[in-house]
Amino acid sequence: MSNIKQIEAFYWTVKLGTLQRAAGKLFITQSAATKRIKELEKQASVPLFDSNAQKSSLTSKGEELLVAAGAVLESLQQLDEMRTSAQRTMRTVRIGLSELATLTWFSGFVQQMRVIYPHISLLPDVDISARLQQKMMTGELDLIVVPVDYVSPEMESLLIDSVDFAWLAPPGSFEAGVPVTVSELARLPVIVQGPQSGITTRLEQLFAQSGVEFTKVYGSNSLFALAALIRAGVGVSCIPKVLFEEDIACGLYQEVTLATGATPVDYHLAFMKHDQQALGYTLGALARDCAKSYGTSIVNEK
Repeated sequence: MSNIKQIEAFYWTVKLGTLQRAAGKLFITQSAATKRIKELEKQASVPLFDSNAQKSSLTSKGEELLVAAGAVLESLQQLDEMRTSAQRTMRTVRIGLSELATLTWFSGFVQQMRVIYPHISLLPDVDISARLQQKMMTGELDLIVVPVDYVSPEMESLLIDSVDFAWLAPPGSFEAGVPVTVSELARLPVIVQGPQSGITTRLEQLFAQSGVEFTKVYGSNSLFALAALIRAGVGVSCIPKVLFEEDIACGLYQEVTLATGATPVDYHLAFMKHDQQALGYTLGALARDCAKSYGTSIVNEK
């Protein structure tokens, strides 16, 4: 009879794409993962992988088993969550998030976690969204907080916050109170983060949709480094308004309104399907509450 270890090795090898990634997630060697899959094929009495395909792909029986394996692992996860809540055994959750989250609601989230879930230890990984998505897909992270654009079909997600971004320029760059076009904005160099940044991608899309060429200045993946370059008079950039509202009010930056308007960016907490879903939704709801509380506290301080 097949056992859970064999099913896990098969399922995660398919989902993560390689034996190496599956072995890393399961904390076993590649040879152990290979052995478990071979044992599972022997139990099934049919090949699970198509040996004639150029790339590793499943046979029809392999596809059937993948669906069944996902259901089994989901049920086991629910049982594990019940046992964990009863026994309160310590566990580590690897969570990936952006600089914006760390600077806003995440500290409140950590404090709440220590009170409500003292048996869970958070291991944060701060990076740009594209790399967080990659780390999730390769099994290096359990949860990520990213713009909705980076939530893959293989993931489940929960809306955490909608963030307003603002175009900021050196004071006096444009006529005060008058909306500008994308073409007028492009008169100044546009300061962006690295090529894999979600902010960079959105800015490139904005100018491409308007058919406007612009001078691109790579600043830094740090939002505060981008802001410093704006203050130095290098150019304009689009960054989260919540971090710089006081500086805008003090006249350190000129907030520029686009004639086309601006759309908030939705941030989601995401996790792989059939992998810690109960935990993901639970922590996602807590993160959403913390983000909401942070926004409310900012408003009350004004």
